[in-house]
Order: sequence, then structure tokens, then C-alpha cells
Amino acid sequence: MKRGWRRAGAALAAGLFAAAVAQAGEVQKLADGVYVLIGKSGNVVIMPGRGGALLIDDQRESDVAETKAAVAEVAVMESADGGVKTVINTHWHLDHCGGNAAFAAEGAEIVAQANVRIRRSTEQYIAAYDKHIPPAPPEALPRTVFDEALDLSVGAETVELRHVARAHTDGDTLVHLKKADVIHMGDVFFNGLYPFIDRSSGGSIQGMIAGVDAALAMADDATKIVPAHGAIATKAELAAYRAMLVDVSGAVQRGIDAGKTLEQIRDSDPTSAYDSAMGGDADRFVTTIYQSLTES
Repeated sequence: MKRGWRRAGAALAAGLFAAAVAQAGEVQKLADGVYVLIGKSGNVVIMPGRGGALLIDDQRESDVAETKAAVAEVAVMESADGGVKTVINTHWHLDHCGGNAAFAAEGAEIVAQANVRIRRSTEQYIAAYDKHIPPAPPEALPRTVFDEALDLSVGAETVELRHVARAHTDGDTLVHLKKADVIHMGDVFFNGLYPFIDRSSGGSIQGMIAGVDAALAMADDATKIVPAHGAIATKAELAAYRAMLVDVSGAVQRGIDAGKTLEQIRDSDPTSAYDSAMGGDADRFVTTIYQSLTES
């Protein structure tokens, strides 16, 4: 019965989150010359510039019209060139790079960590959803790739790209706009949701925590932190998210040390302290933590 109530609470939180996302399409200013589209499939950072905008993520193929409209809106506000010059993918999932082909066809350079190109070049299987993802067409693949770090100069802005290993996937990138003091974390940070960790793509709870630590080290109290999904956050809110990750993973580890099965650990409600405030799938979150801690 207790677990049933816990699931009901998580479902309610997820419903409230879905209601907020239903208002997608809003463009918010983050800093001078830097905006975010609260998109249907994820948050897209837009930085207008000479020759077109820089985007961090570009949502799904079905969201291209929404993303283009937001870019045009920002260009008018900033009296900037229209179009998109550069797209940075925070990782390979299609709600973050599904617009690549459309923007590349109009001349945009696609930039990502090397594993993004590898995964989009071949069929992928996400076990958590029992879903096969076909390879991307060549034009949708990142042309500029990096291993651990890459810095771009865009006008007066320095854009730092930092790979965080085995976090949400094996190809996650934190993108730090230094002058604007903005960090886009992709799916390393789900604000108000239990994160999905894609074990099929090399993700792990250990890497998620390390990725959050890397972002916290970049941030100060004034930094605007952009999750892939959810509201724009502060450093304090990101630190609270980290504390949740550590607390729940610690509870799962204690269950493993006591010889409990996955089902017994889930039944012990390791997320109970957070369910009233978090949406998403608590059981899936616990399962992926268990897998991270027990599998190589």
C-alpha cells in the first residue's frame, strides 16, 4: 500500500510537470544576448550572432518549426542576423539532436562530443524503452567533434564544451557560456524530475553525480543553469539535485550490501523523501542506480 501511495504521488508530480510543459514555446532572456526556448521536447539555448545564431540542442525533427520561430524572435529582439550558424548537441538522443538535418541543410555546423557522432552513425537500442533508433542520415551527423574539451569563440563570448563521461550517456557535454554565466547541462540535469540514465548508451549514476559536480565547479551563485527538461535553476537548486542523487544511490548501495534483491530495494522506498516534489519514474530511477552499482 505504501508503495502504491508513493507511485500516486510521483504520478501527481509528473502530471503537474506535464501541465507546465504544455505551455512550451516561451522564449526567456537569460543574460545579455542569450535566451532559452522552453521547447516542446527540451530547453534550447539561443545566442544570436554574426551570420546566425548558436543553438545548444535543437529538439526533435517535429519541433524544427518551433525552434526556428524562436530563433527568428530572438533575432528581431537583438537586431541580429537570422538563421542558425552553429548547433551544439549535448548528447545523441533525438529530443536534443533531431533537428540537426534541417539546420545543417541551411548551412549550420553541428558540434558534439565524439561519441555522439559514433552513436548517430549506427542503429541504437534503448533497453529501458525497448526501442531501436535508426542511424541518422550523413547530413545530420556532427562534423566538428571533440573528445574531452573544446572552446569556441563566438563574438565576445567564450563557449566551453566539457565532456562528462558515463553520465546520462557516454557522450554528454556541459556547455558553459563564460561571459553570460550560463551553463546548459543537457540531460545530466532533470529539474523536478527523477533523471533517466540511459544504461544502453553507457550512462551511470556515478557519472551523473560526477557531471553535476563538474557543473557546480563551473558555477557561482549568479549562474543560470539550464536543464534539458524543467525550469531554469540556480546553483543551490543544482546542489539540492546532487544531494538527492547521492542520498538515493547511497540507500540503494546499502540495500545491495545487505544482500537485498532489486525488488526488495524498490519496495523499501529509497526515493520516498523526494516523491512529493519530483515527477518521473522513481522505480526506473532506482533500477538504473542498482544496475550502475552492480554491473560493470
